[in-house]
Amino acid sequence: MSVERLKRFQGCLVGVAVGDALGMPVEGMSREDIKRLYGVLREMVDGFRPAGNITDDTMQTLALAESIAELGEFNADDAIRRLLNWYRTDPFGIGIHTSRVMELIDRGVNWREAVERVERLYRPWTAGNGSLMRCSPIALRYCRDIVGLVEFSRASSLLTHANPLCQDACAFFNAVLARVLLGWDKKDAISFAMEVLAHASHEVIDRVQEAIHKSPDEVPTSGFVLDTLECAIWAWWQHDDFEEGLVAVVNLGGDTDTNAAVAGALLGAQYGLDAIPQRWREKVRWRDDTTVVDKCVNLATRLYELAMNE
Repeated sequence: MSVERLKRFQGCLVGVAVGDALGMPVEGMSREDIKRLYGVLREMVDGFRPAGNITDDTMQTLALAESIAELGEFNADDAIRRLLNWYRTDPFGIGIHTSRVMELIDRGVNWREAVERVERLYRPWTAGNGSLMRCSPIALRYCRDIVGLVEFSRASSLLTHANPLCQDACAFFNAVLARVLLGWDKKDAISFAMEVLAHASHEVIDRVQEAIHKSPDEVPTSGFVLDTLECAIWAWWQHDDFEEGLVAVVNLGGDTDTNAAVAGALLGAQYGLDAIPQRWREKVRWRDDTTVVDKCVNLATRLYELAMNE
């Protein structure tokens, strides 16, 4: 067992939860509002929920991770069953698009038909970041199987988001993430993803190429899937420290919880579990459940074992 690699896996899932919780209280605020209220927001504070609470970003990620860990592989029907169970808990923070799909499924519509119906009715307004936020467990499980990684990244998006941009964004992000988990440097990880996803939408490729050169004022922060992809790649590329990268994302404003959750996955994989501040890890919770970080660590360990034992 490579301790360093295991720490990368654990840092990835914990990074999702920590980013989600850090960004939760300022979701929807502009960077100017955040600056006026907090100066630079570096701590988990009260917001829509008490400080440290996670949102749908982490809950969906955990549902997918639990499905893969228990079955040993990605299974769409099992994953959607778990997402439906989560939806029935009246979840906090669920996005409009995901809610539309899950409502149909909850009413008895086959999940594939539900996804197609929502895509048909609301396109082009269907390219939100709701599938990108949860896709990292695919990279954890299939980091050594690039064919499976690309296929299942797209399939995991299709659970709720059929828009091709969402599928491409999940596949590209996970291609980068998989290489980072295996210890590749940043330049090689990006080059690898560019090569593997050369057939992806030119919009995805263009956004990533632009992201690594932008200044903070130029980084987009909306809930559009390519904005979140660009924001996460920018934070990872431009920062050599987990905390500084995540603080930078949150203080940009916009869809802060999701942008920070996605960036947190990549930063956590790059710098490992020990680079994530203990004061943040200790504060993360779901409602009164303080075991969120432990769940992330345990699931990441199980996915590591599955990936390495193939």
